[in-house]
Amino acid sequence: MTNIKIDVTEYHIRLGRELHPAESPKLRGFFGRAFAEEILFHHHRLDGSLLYKYPRVQFKVLDKTAILLGLAEGSELLSRLWLCVDHTSIGSENLPVIESTITKRVESLGGTQEPLQYCFITPWLALNQENERRYLLEKSRQKRFALLERVLVGNCLSLSKSLGYTITMRLKADCSGLREVRCSLKGVPMRGFVGSFQINFLLPNKIGLGKAVSRGFGTIERVGSSPRSRGGNK
Repeated sequence: MTNIKIDVTEYHIRLGRELHPAESPKLRGFFGRAFAEEILFHHHRLDGSLLYKYPRVQFKVLDKTAILLGLAEGSELLSRLWLCVDHTSIGSENLPVIESTITKRVESLGGTQEPLQYCFITPWLALNQENERRYLLEKSRQKRFALLERVLVGNCLSLSKSLGYTITMRLKADCSGLREVRCSLKGVPMRGFVGSFQINFLLPNKIGLGKAVSRGFGTIERVGSSPRSRGGNK
């Protein structure tokens, strides 16, 4: 089967203090204001309408460090702008950039014959209001996992469509390694999921699935992966 290749850029920023995962939306807000002309940072067109497509730039806090992940045209954007940032604002706090590094790689996306194992390292916001009602009504753990597996497959289908890839095989997922966690989005309590899962689909490392991926939710990590990369320092 034929997979597609995607340019991926990771932009790591070490600031004047360590960050908390809940601060990733503030990081996104800073870049959205500082580069207001770049729609990929904030997803608002000039007329105020929203850009509805899978986020090409995603803002994360992993291991207390700010990380921007760029895919496709988002990869080119980060490569072009990373030397332009010498400070950030996290809320009302100005923080200097102590060090920044950029790594680039090319990753594959597409179906696989055998399932691959991943882990959600930030909460996966899988459920909308309708699916959450169905999830809570299900008393069987097996049926709850089955619902999550359908949602996960749907997330991969949506991601593929947005990136121009057509899936021609049936995707099968196993979410039995996930567990619930409580989190919040824009101050609203949410039900998220972390832990391991399997699916017969090759996903770029550290991308997000589900809702609010531009704010760092649903970040995946391939188990046993060590993608080749090339990078620079500032």
